[in-house]
Amino acid sequence: MSLRSVECQLRHMGTTRPTPPPSVECPNECGAKFEKRFLEGHVTEDCTKRMVQCEFCDTCVFYKDEIAHMNACKRFPVPCPNGCKLTDIPRGEVKEHIENDCPKAKIPCPFSVMGCDYKCERQRMQKHISDEPTEHLSLVDSLSVCVQKVHDLEKLYGSQLVWKIDKYSERFQEAKTGKKITIFSPPFLTSRHGYKMAVSLCLNGDGKAKGHFVSVFICICRGEYDALLPWPFSHRCTFTLIDQCQDPSARRNISYTIKPNACKDNKPFLGRPVGERNASFGTQKSVPLNVMKTLDYIRDDTMFLKVHVDYDNMILL
Repeated sequence: MSLRSVECQLRHMGTTRPTPPPSVECPNECGAKFEKRFLEGHVTEDCTKRMVQCEFCDTCVFYKDEIAHMNACKRFPVPCPNGCKLTDIPRGEVKEHIENDCPKAKIPCPFSVMGCDYKCERQRMQKHISDEPTEHLSLVDSLSVCVQKVHDLEKLYGSQLVWKIDKYSERFQEAKTGKKITIFSPPFLTSRHGYKMAVSLCLNGDGKAKGHFVSVFICICRGEYDALLPWPFSHRCTFTLIDQCQDPSARRNISYTIKPNACKDNKPFLGRPVGERNASFGTQKSVPLNVMKTLDYIRDDTMFLKVHVDYDNMILL
């Protein structure tokens, strides 16, 4: 072979480049490309979109989101923010720890609802309670007096009876068939030391109103304080069928008021009871039966009847 041929062959060999191996893309779509032989190492060690499992809550997240997850993980252990001895409280339980257990949490005195405004660390509260027994007992006594006064005010100014009548369908059917025409409320007092009364209902009506109206009556029962009360009874009585609409402002209650006529002929109704109860007085036509089926007067097979006895000129003992 001539020298010229060898030189040409060498030049040709010098310009030939080896073909690079084919590249592949990351199957997790992180955007990386590499030789196939690096695939396994990339997916298990380098890929930012590889899945890793949180050692505290077992949630799987992308590797790139691991730090953000740890900063929010509810099971990640953190120290008590109040600096008590606990240093590995699951993040999601910190609030409960502070509210119920942390000895360094600042809490109000258990008697705060009664007026004590003292606050201190939980671990020191028992000393406060032990050091101030007289003050706390005084607060308890004051609260008891207030509760009684509220109770008395409710007696004086609230409706004396709100009668819940359940199983309406069954009771109405019994009234309609004549099995049980009348139902009776529990007795109630018009005030703390007032008249004792009871209400009765004929759900399918009474007399000429039968089958057309609800009939409502009230009677005076023999009471503990009758000797101190004026007779005959002469106070207006208002019966209110409550609309149970969930929006109180949209309720359309139906009320009926009776003003007793305190004449001699009505003594069996309005005079001081000589038996367990007087004869009842009221109205046969309070609410039409077809109206009962409208709005929310009957809800969950239950109706409510409110009774208010007027206080005008009533002696409050």
